[in-house]
This record gives sequence, C-alpha cells and structure tokens, in this order.
Amino acid sequence: MIRLHHVGYVVRDIDAYAEGFPGLVFERAVDDPQQQARLALYRAGPAYIELIAPSGPGAFTWAHLERSGEGLHHICYEGADEAAIDEILRERRMLKVRGPMHAPLFDRPVLFAMTRKKAIVEFLL
Repeated sequence: MIRLHHVGYVVRDIDAYAEGFPGLVFERAVDDPQQQARLALYRAGPAYIELIAPSGPGAFTWAHLERSGEGLHHICYEGADEAAIDEILRERRMLKVRGPMHAPLFDRPVLFAMTRKKAIVEFLL
C-alpha cells in the first residue's frame, strides 16, 4: 500500500519560501550534487514538505523554475518496492523518467515518473 511521503516545491530561496507555510518543522537539509540543488525537508503533520532550490541552469529543476516559477514540483509516495511501482506505472500508463537513483536527502533510492497529464510523481524505494 503506497502512502503520501512528501510534496516537493521548487523555489528560489528555501528560507523565504518556508516562512510562508504555517506549522513546518525543519528536519534536515543537504546539497545534492546530482540534482545540482539545495534540498530541505520539513515535517508537516503526518507528511513532509521538500523545498528544492536549484543552483543553476544545469540543475534538474532549473527549467521548471524558469518556466513555471516557484511552486509545486512533485508528489512523492512510499511503501512499495520497485516491482510494485513498475506495476503501478503500467496500470496508470505512467512514464518512468529518472531512476532508480540515490536521494541524499532521504538516503534511499528514488525514481521519478510522469502521469499522462504531465504531473511529476516520485517514489521512495
């Protein structure tokens, strides 16, 4: 059974953006060289909010930030192994776009997929 783990936002300034959310509790932050971004994780009740600040044009999320501005980037689920996730992708006709790859913020592998409506979904493995 998959469950919501976090909602990811791409932002220009992590601290400034976090101030706009009531009730966030800071957990940790890392610099992710693979994504070329600073990542911060905040507890928000039973789930988390991830804030992603890309460091420049080579960052995975830079184009999203430039095209759409700050805001929602992805929804992340956990609770399934890779075989179960592959089945979810097939059933929902989603496209796997990245991964599995190591996610330093979670110290776990993740993979990214896209829905037919072009929404980004991350899965923690």
